[in-house]
Amino acid sequence: MFVARLAFILPLVLAGEAALAQTRDRPVTPKTAEAKTPEEMQDIQKRVAEWLKTCLDDWDKSTHMTKAEWRVTCQRVANERGRFLAEHPSVGARRR
Repeated sequence: MFVARLAFILPLVLAGEAALAQTRDRPVTPKTAEAKTPEEMQDIQKRVAEWLKTCLDDWDKSTHMTKAEWRVTCQRVANERGRFLAEHPSVGARRR
């Protein structure tokens, strides 16, 4: 019975891990026809760095994640935010 469960669950776990590995740490690049100017991309990179620093500073010993796990999550979220801003021209403008 245990072997049958393992044979069923193992492919699901491996498929999920492969899907997660494909989305990690992709660089921020615009996909839209309207490419961002170098200044806009630099601003987005600065914002990503700010988000990453803020997220890393929010870690606490009592959290359910280790500091290394927290760092990986912070990096992924900051990169996803940057990619979103690069791909959506009407959203990326910083309000001053």
